[in-house]
Amino acid sequence: MRSTSAFVTGLCVLLAACGGSGSPAGPGGPSENTPTLSITLPSAAMVSGTAMQAGATLSGSPASGVTWKSSDPAMVAVDANGMLTAALQGTVTITATSGTNTATAQVKVTPGAPATVRIYAGDNQTAVAGGTVKEPLCTTVHDAAGNMIVGAMVTYTVATGAGQMTAPTSPATDAAGIAISGQWTLGSTVGEQRVTASLGSLTPVTFKATAR
Repeated sequence: MRSTSAFVTGLCVLLAACGGSGSPAGPGGPSENTPTLSITLPSAAMVSGTAMQAGATLSGSPASGVTWKSSDPAMVAVDANGMLTAALQGTVTITATSGTNTATAQVKVTPGAPATVRIYAGDNQTAVAGGTVKEPLCTTVHDAAGNMIVGAMVTYTVATGAGQMTAPTSPATDAAGIAISGQWTLGSTVGEQRVTASLGSLTPVTFKATAR
């Protein structure tokens, strides 16, 4: 009896040491996973003037009752269904909320296709007939939303006055979005003279100068 009692006591100590008592885990034990909300996008980049559908999943399944918000609706607007519409160039944060869960994603907007050419500087100058105007002719190119486009080639052509343009006569818009011409030498006729700036089939703009 004494040896049997010692064996049982030793077995109980071993089970306790190995956690074999079978009692449930206490407050410090494992807990259920917290649901995770995620935003799904076809791409993290958009071109101005385009639309893209965003989605939201909760722990891998479609989320319900999602509300959407854009950090800058002027850049990217988002409707109640998660449809994104890009406009102004830049980077925005899109936020989705479902219940107490929130997720964010960034979207970058780049300019769309050229839509307009605009005069930036160099219009309405004056010089002696046959002389060179002081400032170069400068234009900018914009997409339909008004974003300035880098790398668009603008061609400067003498329209009236029989003057001359020196190179570059077809400069590309630089990192600041400006296409800067070479020098404009006026013709010998006194009065108004003109140079047009054009890009493809877009409506050209006209620079004027007065030869005195």
